[in-house]
Amino acid sequence: MDFGEKVMEINLEQQKLVSSPLRVKIIYLLDERPMTAKQVADELGKSAGSVHYHIQQLLQGGIIEIEETKENRGIIEKYYRAKATHFKLKRSVGADASQKIRKRETSLSLTDEELKEFEKDFDNLLLKYFKKTVKEDASRTPYHISCQFEKLSEEEE
Repeated sequence: MDFGEKVMEINLEQQKLVSSPLRVKIIYLLDERPMTAKQVADELGKSAGSVHYHIQQLLQGGIIEIEETKENRGIIEKYYRAKATHFKLKRSVGADASQKIRKRETSLSLTDEELKEFEKDFDNLLLKYFKKTVKEDASRTPYHISCQFEKLSEEEE
C-alpha cells in the first residue's frame, strides 16, 4: 500500500477505533496540522464535547499523539497530531504468508456528484486492468475485486 501517506500497523482494538467515519475525519485533519480538540470541532461543525471524546479515544488507542502544549490565559491547550492516515491490521502469529484476502477500506463523505465521479473512476480503473488480463500470462494470479458503497446512517457517521 503506497499512498505516499503514513501507514501504521494496528491491532483489532485500534481497528475498532479507526472504523468510525468521524474519527477518520479527525485523523485526516490532525495529519494536516496539529490542532486542539476545539479547533477540530469547529472545523467539523461538531460539538466540542463529542470531538473531545473521540480525540481521547484515539489518543488512548495510540492513533494520535500530543505534539505540543501551550498555555493560553491560564488554560493549557493540547495540540494533537495523527501518527498515520492509513492503517494495516497486524497479522496474527502463524498467519498464512500468502494472504488470500487483501483488503482496503475507508469511510468517506461524498456529495451525489462526487459519488458518481468516484464510481466512474473506479469503473475506468477496473477496465484498465481488465484489458491487461486479456493476454494470458502464467505469472498472473486471479483475484476477485469488488467495491461497495454503503450509505451510513447519521448515528454511524
